Amino acid sequence: MKPLNIFFPTKQLRDDYIKEVFALTEIVYNGNTLGILIEGITEICFRSKYKKNPGYWVQIKFDHTQESKRLMDKIQKLIPKFWLGHNVFFPKKVTNMNQMEKMWIQKYHLMNEMYNSNVWKIFLKEARLHLEEERIDVACIALFCIYKKNPFFLKKYKRYYLFEDLAYYYEARRELDKSIKCLKAQASLQPNSTEPYLNMSNFLLLHGLNEEAIDVCRQGLKIDLDDQYLRNNLLVAYMNGQHFDLALTHLQNLVVEDADVSMYWKLMGDIFFQTDKNYLAIACYKKALDIYSKDIYDLIEDIYYGLGICYEQVNQFEKAVGYFKKVLKYDDTDMEVLFHLSKIYRCELKQYDEAENYAKKIIKYYPESGYGYHNMGLIYLYTGRLEQAKWYLYRARKLIPEYKPVHDAIVELKVEKRKYPAL
Repeated sequence: MKPLNIFFPTKQLRDDYIKEVFALTEIVYNGNTLGILIEGITEICFRSKYKKNPGYWVQIKFDHTQESKRLMDKIQKLIPKFWLGHNVFFPKKVTNMNQMEKMWIQKYHLMNEMYNSNVWKIFLKEARLHLEEERIDVACIALFCIYKKNPFFLKKYKRYYLFEDLAYYYEARRELDKSIKCLKAQASLQPNSTEPYLNMSNFLLLHGLNEEAIDVCRQGLKIDLDDQYLRNNLLVAYMNGQHFDLALTHLQNLVVEDADVSMYWKLMGDIFFQTDKNYLAIACYKKALDIYSKDIYDLIEDIYYGLGICYEQVNQFEKAVGYFKKVLKYDDTDMEVLFHLSKIYRCELKQYDEAENYAKKIIKYYPESGYGYHNMGLIYLYTGRLEQAKWYLYRARKLIPEYKPVHDAIVELKVEKRKYPAL
C-alpha cells in the first residue's frame, strides 16, 4: 500500500485527528515521527510541506496486513477528502476566481480558524511560493483572498509589501490595471503612508497616464502635503499633461518655500519655453545657473540646451551657438545639438565650413539617420557643389523617404542644375 499524505491547516487539528484515528490519548514525538508503535503502520512522519505545498502534513506508511486496510478505511471516513493526498488544493493555474477562494477557505478551515494566526501564516506561505515560482495570477488571487478575509493580518510585519511585489510583476507584463489594483490594496493597508501613492504615480507617469497620475498625487498629498517626491511627480504630471498654468503655480509655491533649488527654476524655464515666453525662460535658466545648487550637475546640460534653443528662437544666434557648444563639452555626440549648430551656421551665419563640420559629425555618429545627409546636401546645394548635393540628398531620400523637405530640396537641386548645366 502506498504512503498516504494528509494535509492539516493547524498542528492542533493534525494532532486531534491522529489521536482519533489511532485511538491515542496523547501524541508522542520521536523527532519528526510518531514515537508510538501502531499495528498496521510502519511509520508516521510529520512534515512542514509536501511537494512544496506548506502545511502540517502527516505521511502514513502502511504494512500489508488486514489492520492497515481497516485503518485506511477509517482515515477516509474520518478525515475530509479535501485534505487527503492529491485532493489537496494547490493550484498551478487560474480557473474560476470565486471557486478558487472557496477551495482555499475549505482547505484552511477558515470559517472555524478565522482567529488562528498560524492558519494565515501557512496560507501566506503558499501565496509567497506561487509568487516565487511566478504563478503571478494565482498568487494575486490568494493574496486578495487573505486581504478580504483578514486585512489586519497583512498589516502586521509589513506583509502588505507583497502587493508592491505583485505590482512590479504586473508592470513588467504591462498589465497596468492589475498593478494599480495591487498598489491600491497596499494603500488601504497603509492609511497614513504616501508610499503606495508615490508608487502608483510612478507607474502611471511611466505609461503616460498623466491625468490619472495627477489624481493619485493629490490623494497622496492629502496624507502628507510636504512629501517632496509626490510633489515632484505632481509637477511632472502637470507638465506632461501640458497643464502649464497649474505647473507654474505649483512651482511658484515651491520657490516661495525654497528659492535656492536650481531644479525649480530650470522647470519654470521649461514651462516658459513651452508657452513661447523665451525671454522669461532665459531668465529662469540663468537663475538656475546662478543658484548652482547641489542638483545642478544633473541639470546643467539641459539648461545649456534650453538656453541655446531660446536664443535661437529670439534670433540671437551667436549666443545660441555658445550654449550649444557648452552642451558638446559634456556629450560631443548629441545629435540634436549638432543639428542645431549645423543649421545655424548654414542658414543664419552663412559659415558653411562650420556647418559642414557639424553635418559631417552627424553622419559619422549616426550613419543610419537621413537628417545628417539632408543637412549636408543643403550645404552643398547652397555652395554650388551640385553633384555632391545630389549624392547626399538622394541618400537622405532613401533613409527618410517620408520627409518632405528632402523632396523639396531635390526639386530645388534639379532647378539649379537646369540653370547651370555645366556644374
